[in-house]
Amino acid sequence: MLSRQGGGSLIAPSPEGTRVLFPGIRHFVVPVVPGSSLERRGLAVADEIGPHLETLRPRLIHVMGLSGALPALLYARGRAKVVLEPGILPSQDLRDSRPDLPADRLVDLVELEDKTLRRADALIAHSMVEMAALVKRGIDGERVFIARDGLPLGVDVGPSPELPHVLVVGDGENSGGSTLPIEALARVKGPWRLTYLLPPGAQTGAIETLARALKLTERVSISRDGDWTNVVSRLNAAKIVVCPLLPTRAMQGGGLVPWGVLLALSAGRALVAADLPAVRAYAGKAARYFMPGDAGALALALDFVLRTDEARFELEAFASEVAESLSWADAEQPVADVWQMLLA
Repeated sequence: MLSRQGGGSLIAPSPEGTRVLFPGIRHFVVPVVPGSSLERRGLAVADEIGPHLETLRPRLIHVMGLSGALPALLYARGRAKVVLEPGILPSQDLRDSRPDLPADRLVDLVELEDKTLRRADALIAHSMVEMAALVKRGIDGERVFIARDGLPLGVDVGPSPELPHVLVVGDGENSGGSTLPIEALARVKGPWRLTYLLPPGAQTGAIETLARALKLTERVSISRDGDWTNVVSRLNAAKIVVCPLLPTRAMQGGGLVPWGVLLALSAGRALVAADLPAVRAYAGKAARYFMPGDAGALALALDFVLRTDEARFELEAFASEVAESLSWADAEQPVADVWQMLLA
Protein backbone atom coordinates (compact mmCIF):
# COMPACT_ATOMS: atom_id res chain seq x y z
CA MET A 1 0.00 0.00 0.00
CA LEU A 2 2.84 2.39 0.84
CA SER A 3 4.39 1.63 -2.53
CA ARG A 4 1.16 2.44 -4.38
CA GLN A 5 0.84 5.67 -2.38
CA GLY A 6 4.24 6.84 -3.61
CA GLY A 7 6.62 5.60 -0.92
CA GLY A 8 7.27 5.83 2.78
CA SER A 9 8.94 3.89 5.59
CA LEU A 10 7.97 0.56 7.14
CA ILE A 11 9.07 -0.38 10.66
CA ALA A 12 8.09 -4.01 11.24
CA PRO A 13 9.14 -7.08 13.24
CA SER A 14 10.84 -10.02 11.54
CA PRO A 15 11.67 -13.33 13.26
CA GLU A 16 14.30 -14.04 10.61
CA GLY A 17 15.72 -10.52 10.62
CA THR A 18 15.21 -10.35 6.86
CA ARG A 19 14.51 -7.17 4.93
CA VAL A 20 11.59 -7.17 2.51
CA LEU A 21 12.21 -5.06 -0.58
CA PHE A 22 9.25 -2.98 -1.72
CA PRO A 23 9.60 -0.38 -4.49
CA GLY A 24 10.13 3.07 -2.99
CA ILE A 25 9.88 1.81 0.61
CA ARG A 26 12.48 2.14 3.35
CA HIS A 27 12.20 -0.99 5.50
CA PHE A 28 13.51 -1.01 9.07
CA VAL A 29 13.66 -4.49 10.58
CA VAL A 30 12.94 -5.07 14.28
CA PRO A 31 14.34 -8.52 15.19
CA VAL A 32 12.07 -10.69 17.33
CA VAL A 33 12.23 -14.27 18.57
CA PRO A 34 10.37 -16.72 16.27
CA GLY A 35 6.96 -17.57 17.71
CA SER A 36 6.78 -14.33 19.71
CA SER A 37 3.30 -13.26 20.79
CA LEU A 38 1.61 -10.22 19.27
CA GLU A 39 2.23 -8.36 22.52
CA ARG A 40 5.98 -9.04 22.47
CA ARG A 41 6.26 -8.07 18.81
CA GLY A 42 4.33 -4.87 19.47
CA LEU A 43 6.56 -3.94 22.40
CA ALA A 44 9.69 -4.67 20.34
CA VAL A 45 8.51 -2.33 17.60
CA ALA A 46 7.49 0.32 20.15
CA ASP A 47 11.05 0.36 21.51
CA GLU A 48 12.41 1.11 18.03
CA ILE A 49 9.90 3.68 16.79
CA GLY A 50 11.07 6.80 18.63
CA PRO A 51 14.61 7.12 17.17
CA HIS A 52 13.39 6.27 13.67
CA LEU A 53 10.68 8.95 13.82
CA GLU A 54 13.16 11.62 14.88
CA THR A 55 15.31 10.70 11.88
CA LEU A 56 12.54 10.26 9.30
CA ARG A 57 10.36 13.17 10.50
CA PRO A 58 7.12 11.91 8.83
CA ARG A 59 3.96 13.98 8.47
CA LEU A 60 1.73 10.93 9.02
CA ILE A 61 2.26 7.80 11.13
CA HIS A 62 0.10 4.69 10.75
CA VAL A 63 0.45 2.44 13.80
CA MET A 64 -0.65 -1.18 14.23
CA GLY A 65 -1.42 -1.92 17.87
CA LEU A 66 -1.62 0.23 20.97
CA SER A 67 1.98 -0.40 22.08
CA GLY A 68 3.45 1.55 19.19
CA ALA A 69 0.91 4.35 19.54
CA LEU A 70 2.52 5.86 22.65
CA PRO A 71 5.92 6.74 21.11
CA ALA A 72 4.17 7.80 17.89
CA LEU A 73 1.89 10.20 19.77
CA LEU A 74 4.80 11.60 21.78
CA TYR A 75 6.63 12.42 18.56
CA ALA A 76 3.54 13.64 16.69
CA ARG A 77 2.62 16.61 18.92
CA GLY A 78 2.19 19.43 16.41
CA ARG A 79 4.37 17.65 13.86
CA ALA A 80 2.41 14.71 12.44
CA LYS A 81 -0.96 13.00 12.26
CA VAL A 82 -1.42 9.54 13.80
CA VAL A 83 -3.66 6.81 12.39
CA LEU A 84 -4.14 3.92 14.81
CA GLU A 85 -5.37 0.37 14.21
CA PRO A 86 -5.80 -0.71 17.84
CA GLY A 87 -6.61 -4.38 17.24
CA ILE A 88 -6.55 -6.43 20.45
CA LEU A 89 -6.20 -4.07 23.41
CA PRO A 90 -3.78 -4.98 26.24
CA SER A 91 -6.57 -4.99 28.83
CA GLN A 92 -8.60 -7.43 26.69
CA ASP A 93 -5.61 -9.70 26.24
CA LEU A 94 -4.83 -9.60 29.96
CA ARG A 95 -8.41 -10.38 31.01
CA ASP A 96 -8.56 -13.28 28.55
CA SER A 97 -5.29 -14.78 29.78
CA ARG A 98 -6.09 -14.04 33.45
CA PRO A 99 -9.86 -14.46 33.89
CA ASP A 100 -9.39 -14.52 37.67
CA LEU A 101 -7.95 -11.00 37.67
CA PRO A 102 -10.30 -8.52 39.42
CA ALA A 103 -11.59 -5.76 37.13
CA ASP A 104 -10.47 -3.04 39.55
CA ARG A 105 -6.85 -4.11 38.99
CA LEU A 106 -7.14 -2.96 35.38
CA VAL A 107 -8.67 0.49 35.93
CA ASP A 108 -5.41 2.38 35.32
CA LEU A 109 -4.61 0.34 32.21
CA VAL A 110 -8.08 0.89 30.73
CA GLU A 111 -7.86 4.64 31.41
CA LEU A 112 -4.47 4.78 29.67
CA GLU A 113 -5.91 2.90 26.69
CA ASP A 114 -8.84 5.32 26.45
CA LYS A 115 -6.54 8.36 26.56
CA THR A 116 -4.35 6.87 23.83
CA LEU A 117 -7.34 6.03 21.63
CA ARG A 118 -8.75 9.56 22.02
CA ARG A 119 -5.44 11.22 21.12
CA ALA A 120 -5.11 9.49 17.75
CA ASP A 121 -6.31 11.58 14.81
CA ALA A 122 -8.12 8.61 13.26
CA LEU A 123 -8.84 5.01 14.20
CA ILE A 124 -9.16 2.07 11.81
CA ALA A 125 -11.56 -0.71 12.84
CA HIS A 126 -11.73 -4.09 11.10
CA SER A 127 -15.52 -4.37 11.30
CA MET A 128 -18.69 -2.76 12.59
CA VAL A 129 -18.23 -4.90 15.70
CA GLU A 130 -14.88 -3.28 16.51
CA MET A 131 -16.19 0.18 15.63
CA ALA A 132 -19.14 -0.26 18.01
CA ALA A 133 -16.79 -1.41 20.78
CA LEU A 134 -14.59 1.68 20.32
CA VAL A 135 -17.58 4.03 20.33
CA LYS A 136 -18.85 2.32 23.47
CA ARG A 137 -15.55 3.28 25.12
CA GLY A 138 -16.26 6.93 24.41
CA ILE A 139 -14.44 7.37 21.10
CA ASP A 140 -16.05 9.82 18.67
CA GLY A 141 -17.56 7.72 15.89
CA GLU A 142 -16.62 10.43 13.36
CA ARG A 143 -12.95 9.50 13.88
CA VAL A 144 -13.43 5.74 13.42
CA PHE A 145 -13.22 4.29 9.90
CA ILE A 146 -13.79 0.69 8.83
CA ALA A 147 -11.32 -1.21 6.64
CA ARG A 148 -11.86 -4.95 6.54
CA ASP A 149 -8.79 -7.14 6.01
CA GLY A 150 -8.38 -8.79 2.64
CA LEU A 151 -7.93 -12.53 2.23
CA PRO A 152 -4.55 -14.28 2.48
CA LEU A 153 -2.71 -14.30 -0.83
CA GLY A 154 -1.19 -17.35 -2.49
CA VAL A 155 -3.85 -19.89 -1.48
CA ASP A 156 -3.82 -22.06 -4.60
CA VAL A 157 -5.92 -25.14 -3.88
CA GLY A 158 -8.04 -27.54 -5.88
CA PRO A 159 -11.67 -28.60 -5.36
CA SER A 160 -12.57 -29.98 -1.95
CA PRO A 161 -11.67 -33.68 -1.63
CA GLU A 162 -14.07 -36.57 -1.16
CA LEU A 163 -12.29 -37.77 1.97
CA PRO A 164 -13.96 -36.49 5.19
CA HIS A 165 -10.95 -34.50 6.36
CA VAL A 166 -11.69 -31.77 8.93
CA LEU A 167 -9.18 -28.96 9.53
CA VAL A 168 -9.20 -26.93 12.74
CA VAL A 169 -7.46 -23.56 12.45
CA GLY A 170 -6.25 -21.95 15.66
CA ASP A 171 -6.47 -18.16 15.99
CA GLY A 172 -3.56 -17.25 18.24
CA GLU A 173 -4.49 -17.90 21.85
CA ASN A 174 -8.23 -18.18 21.17
CA SER A 175 -9.03 -21.89 21.55
CA GLY A 176 -6.61 -22.93 18.80
CA GLY A 177 -5.76 -25.86 21.05
CA SER A 178 -9.35 -26.46 22.05
CA THR A 179 -10.42 -30.05 22.55
CA LEU A 180 -13.94 -29.15 21.42
CA PRO A 181 -13.59 -30.55 17.85
CA ILE A 182 -12.42 -33.93 19.20
CA GLU A 183 -15.30 -34.03 21.68
CA ALA A 184 -17.70 -33.21 18.84
CA LEU A 185 -16.35 -35.62 16.23
CA ALA A 186 -16.29 -38.46 18.77
CA ARG A 187 -20.11 -38.22 18.58
CA VAL A 188 -20.22 -38.27 14.77
CA LYS A 189 -20.81 -41.69 13.20
CA GLY A 190 -18.92 -42.55 10.07
CA PRO A 191 -15.37 -41.94 8.86
CA TRP A 192 -13.50 -38.71 9.52
CA ARG A 193 -9.98 -37.45 10.08
CA LEU A 194 -9.07 -34.35 12.08
CA THR A 195 -6.02 -32.10 11.71
CA TYR A 196 -5.18 -29.13 13.92
CA LEU A 197 -3.32 -26.27 12.23
CA LEU A 198 -1.83 -24.31 15.11
CA PRO A 199 0.59 -21.40 15.57
CA PRO A 200 4.18 -22.25 16.55
CA GLY A 201 4.38 -22.63 20.31
CA ALA A 202 0.67 -23.37 20.84
CA GLN A 203 0.10 -25.89 23.63
CA THR A 204 -1.18 -29.30 22.50
CA GLY A 205 -1.16 -31.36 25.71
CA ALA A 206 -4.93 -31.30 26.21
CA ILE A 207 -5.55 -32.34 22.59
CA GLU A 208 -3.14 -35.27 22.79
CA THR A 209 -4.46 -36.40 26.18
CA LEU A 210 -8.10 -36.44 25.03
CA ALA A 211 -7.24 -38.18 21.75
CA ARG A 212 -5.49 -40.95 23.70
CA ALA A 213 -8.34 -41.24 26.22
CA LEU A 214 -10.89 -41.65 23.41
CA LYS A 215 -8.59 -43.97 21.42
CA LEU A 216 -8.58 -41.53 18.49
CA THR A 217 -4.85 -40.91 18.12
CA GLU A 218 -4.79 -42.43 14.62
CA ARG A 219 -7.52 -40.04 13.47
CA VAL A 220 -6.14 -36.83 15.02
CA SER A 221 -2.96 -35.06 13.93
CA ILE A 222 -1.32 -31.72 14.72
CA SER A 223 0.44 -29.41 12.27
CA ARG A 224 1.99 -25.93 12.51
CA ASP A 225 1.22 -22.86 10.42
CA GLY A 226 4.75 -21.43 10.48
CA ASP A 227 5.42 -22.74 6.95
CA TRP A 228 3.07 -21.25 4.34
CA THR A 229 3.52 -24.22 2.01
CA ASN A 230 2.25 -26.46 4.80
CA VAL A 231 -0.76 -24.17 5.37
CA VAL A 232 -1.78 -24.39 1.71
CA SER A 233 -1.22 -28.15 1.70
CA ARG A 234 -3.48 -28.62 4.75
CA LEU A 235 -6.20 -26.44 3.21
CA ASN A 236 -5.99 -28.40 -0.02
CA ALA A 237 -6.59 -31.66 1.87
CA ALA A 238 -9.49 -30.28 3.92
CA LYS A 239 -13.14 -30.91 3.18
CA ILE A 240 -14.32 -28.69 6.06
CA VAL A 241 -12.59 -25.94 8.06
CA VAL A 242 -13.59 -25.49 11.70
CA CYS A 243 -13.06 -22.34 13.78
CA PRO A 244 -13.90 -23.19 17.42
CA LEU A 245 -13.48 -19.66 18.73
CA LEU A 246 -14.60 -18.65 22.21
CA PRO A 247 -16.36 -15.39 23.19
CA THR A 248 -13.24 -13.82 24.66
CA ARG A 249 -12.98 -10.07 25.22
CA ALA A 250 -10.69 -9.78 22.20
CA MET A 251 -13.34 -11.48 20.05
CA GLN A 252 -16.22 -9.49 21.54
CA GLY A 253 -14.29 -6.28 20.95
CA GLY A 254 -13.77 -7.14 17.28
CA GLY A 255 -10.02 -6.52 17.40
CA LEU A 256 -9.22 -10.14 16.58
CA VAL A 257 -9.80 -10.86 12.90
CA PRO A 258 -10.60 -14.59 12.68
CA TRP A 259 -7.65 -16.03 10.75
CA GLY A 260 -9.30 -19.41 10.24
CA VAL A 261 -12.31 -17.75 8.61
CA LEU A 262 -10.07 -15.87 6.19
CA LEU A 263 -8.22 -19.07 5.25
CA ALA A 264 -11.45 -21.00 4.68
CA LEU A 265 -12.88 -18.25 2.47
CA SER A 266 -9.66 -17.91 0.46
CA ALA A 267 -9.65 -21.67 -0.18
CA GLY A 268 -13.38 -21.85 -0.93
CA ARG A 269 -13.91 -24.48 1.75
CA ALA A 270 -17.07 -25.18 3.74
CA LEU A 271 -16.76 -23.43 7.10
CA VAL A 272 -18.17 -24.46 10.47
CA ALA A 273 -17.65 -21.65 12.98
CA ALA A 274 -18.62 -20.41 16.41
CA ASP A 275 -21.53 -17.98 16.23
CA LEU A 276 -19.84 -14.71 17.22
CA PRO A 277 -20.46 -11.20 15.82
CA ALA A 278 -16.79 -10.76 14.84
CA VAL A 279 -16.94 -14.05 12.90
CA ARG A 280 -20.20 -13.16 11.14
CA ALA A 281 -18.68 -9.79 10.17
CA TYR A 282 -16.32 -11.67 7.83
CA ALA A 283 -17.95 -15.03 7.09
CA GLY A 284 -21.54 -13.86 6.67
CA LYS A 285 -23.63 -16.65 5.15
CA ALA A 286 -20.55 -18.71 4.23
CA ALA A 287 -20.56 -20.65 7.51
CA ARG A 288 -22.60 -23.20 9.40
CA TYR A 289 -22.71 -21.68 12.88
CA PHE A 290 -22.83 -23.36 16.28
CA MET A 291 -23.05 -22.12 19.87
CA PRO A 292 -19.51 -21.28 21.09
CA GLY A 293 -18.11 -23.90 23.45
CA ASP A 294 -20.96 -26.38 22.84
CA ALA A 295 -19.56 -29.74 21.70
CA GLY A 296 -23.04 -31.12 21.03
CA ALA A 297 -23.95 -28.21 18.75
CA LEU A 298 -20.63 -28.54 16.91
CA ALA A 299 -21.22 -32.29 16.48
CA LEU A 300 -24.61 -31.63 14.88
CA ALA A 301 -23.14 -29.00 12.54
CA LEU A 302 -20.23 -31.23 11.48
CA ASP A 303 -22.44 -34.28 11.02
CA PHE A 304 -24.83 -32.28 8.82
CA VAL A 305 -22.11 -30.83 6.58
CA LEU A 306 -20.16 -34.11 6.34
CA ARG A 307 -23.26 -36.12 5.42
CA THR A 308 -25.05 -33.59 3.19
CA ASP A 309 -23.26 -32.75 -0.05
CA GLU A 310 -25.83 -30.09 -0.93
CA ALA A 311 -25.12 -28.22 2.30
CA ARG A 312 -21.38 -28.37 1.71
CA PHE A 313 -21.70 -27.22 -1.91
CA GLU A 314 -23.87 -24.31 -0.79
CA LEU A 315 -21.30 -23.23 1.83
CA GLU A 316 -18.51 -23.47 -0.75
CA ALA A 317 -20.50 -21.31 -3.18
CA PHE A 318 -21.16 -18.73 -0.47
CA ALA A 319 -17.44 -18.79 0.42
CA SER A 320 -16.52 -17.87 -3.15
CA GLU A 321 -19.15 -15.13 -3.16
CA VAL A 322 -18.01 -13.61 0.15
CA ALA A 323 -14.35 -13.89 -0.89
CA GLU A 324 -14.98 -11.53 -3.81
CA SER A 325 -15.87 -8.76 -1.33
CA LEU A 326 -12.64 -9.17 0.66
CA SER A 327 -9.96 -7.97 -1.75
CA TRP A 328 -6.92 -6.07 -0.48
CA ALA A 329 -7.65 -3.30 -2.98
CA ASP A 330 -11.01 -2.74 -1.30
CA ALA A 331 -9.35 -2.95 2.12
CA GLU A 332 -6.68 -0.39 1.27
CA GLN A 333 -8.91 2.27 -0.26
CA PRO A 334 -10.58 3.42 3.00
CA VAL A 335 -7.16 3.70 4.63
CA ALA A 336 -5.78 5.67 1.68
CA ASP A 337 -8.76 8.02 1.93
CA VAL A 338 -8.05 8.60 5.63
CA TRP A 339 -4.39 9.36 4.89
CA GLN A 340 -5.31 11.88 2.20
CA MET A 341 -7.92 13.52 4.44
CA LEU A 342 -5.43 14.01 7.29
CA LEU A 343 -2.66 15.29 5.02
CA ALA A 344 -4.90 17.73 3.14
